[in-house]
Amino acid sequence: MHRGHPARLDAACEAGGETVVIPCGEYVTGTLNLRGASLCLEKGAILRGSPDYADYRFVGYDHNEMGRVHSLIYSMDSDDIHIYGEGTIDMSGHCFYDMSKRIVPPYAQVELTPEQYAECTASYEYRPNQPLFILRCNHIRVEGIRIVDSPCWTLTFVECEDVRVLDLTIDNDLRIPNNDGMHFCSCKGVVIRGCNVSAGDDCIALTCITDWNKPCQDFVISDCVVRESNRAFCVMSSTGGLVENVAVSNMVLDTRVRAGNWWGNGEPVCVMGTYHEMSHYRDAAPQREKHACVRNILFQNLCCTGENAIAVVGQDDSVENVRFDHLTMQLKDSGNLCIKGRVIDISPAENDAFLPDEPTWLYLRGVKTSP
Repeated sequence: MHRGHPARLDAACEAGGETVVIPCGEYVTGTLNLRGASLCLEKGAILRGSPDYADYRFVGYDHNEMGRVHSLIYSMDSDDIHIYGEGTIDMSGHCFYDMSKRIVPPYAQVELTPEQYAECTASYEYRPNQPLFILRCNHIRVEGIRIVDSPCWTLTFVECEDVRVLDLTIDNDLRIPNNDGMHFCSCKGVVIRGCNVSAGDDCIALTCITDWNKPCQDFVISDCVVRESNRAFCVMSSTGGLVENVAVSNMVLDTRVRAGNWWGNGEPVCVMGTYHEMSHYRDAAPQREKHACVRNILFQNLCCTGENAIAVVGQDDSVENVRFDHLTMQLKDSGNLCIKGRVIDISPAENDAFLPDEPTWLYLRGVKTSP
């Protein structure tokens, strides 16, 4: 076990297999490669990301959607990593944004009020785009810590197996775009439990964006709380990928339509199995005929409030065996629903899913039904 100043973290992590302890106090750091080391933040410890983008190095991985990855903390091809404790990782996200310049959504159907403009996403030039990034690692545990002010996807797992995310708090600025709480790409065997998440974008997302041929599968997600966020829980699989075998239970999910240039439109739950493609993707999503890209998803004991509907949207029966059991949903009035309109946002698919004029709390399209 190594105990001391985070300036020596890189050297301590080179040994691998050790635990690096951050004691009470505030410490500023640039990119840290954990390799195979564990990280413990004691009570009162604040590990703060540098406000200078030059302190964040390219980690050697090109993300299919996000491009060259620059991280605060990362590990690749290592196992048995534990990030835990009672301390805080402050990612200093606001330092990479011009909060005085907002991005008005190009699809806005109404002129924004000053209050809506103030809520729009902030602009940026550079930012660490995967601040806590775990790639091809197994037996990973993130537990107990608090993560705040992420500049982009907060906690990202890519092609990892046997992951536990427990009793975590994520509290992000709701004006910063793409600051998903947790994003899992092509992972297997994941347990998420007892977490509190507030993020401008998706709070928990399951995708195959990094490798269309590797499924994201076998998830148990329970006892989590989401508050005031743009979209709480999202499964997003193009017709070339596969997300399957996911059990979500005992969740409190609260969302609202946020003014700004977001994917999502205030949906507490959104399950998507639609072909999507963006010009900057490194690897184009394949179009496979009669291919289930989302299947075997169970939602049980959800308490939802939101300004838009829960949605399950497929394409030619690409979504199958999605079940809701003991669900409560309360629609809230929304002053922002008029900005994008009464739609389920299924970006980056080409077309949104339009809702009827009357209040709608559940929307289904392109879903395979039982015989």
